[in-house]
Amino acid sequence: MNRRHILAGVALASTLPLTGALTLDAMAQTSKPDSAKMKALMGGDFATETSKLAVEQGSSPAVKTFAQLEIREQAAVAEAFGAKPGSAGLDEKHTAMLQKLKAAKGAEFDKMYIEGQIQGHEELLAIHKDYARNGKDEMARGASMVAVPAIETHLAMLKTIENSLG
Repeated sequence: MNRRHILAGVALASTLPLTGALTLDAMAQTSKPDSAKMKALMGGDFATETSKLAVEQGSSPAVKTFAQLEIREQAAVAEAFGAKPGSAGLDEKHTAMLQKLKAAKGAEFDKMYIEGQIQGHEELLAIHKDYARNGKDEMARGASMVAVPAIETHLAMLKTIENSLG
């Protein structure tokens, strides 16, 4: 193929979003994630929502620092999965846990948050290990491969924080 054909193709492709074709971002927003991706996204949304609460209500600096890290990381994972952060929502179990957490204060809140994060990260670890092996979406599979050691690191951090809380 000569340069003119390549340049013509690039020029044509650059006009596609203007002519009504879907952009990659629009396709990501309109395509429904498969059930395996949805599990990962919902787990990430739970980690995000509880972490937002921890930033506001946490009393331990370690809890607040971890919560800020978790919010940023879950946003990145959601985007790598082709979704907007927070778009998957919470299931009934996570909604109930979030409500209990909202009622807690001080040291009780910190302990409940860390216990919930440990449980949630253990669930996410299994989900991402499975998706890294069997996922249909190449980009999301790559994100899961990277997520597995990150989640393992988070679990070590969470257990350290849990021990420091007493």
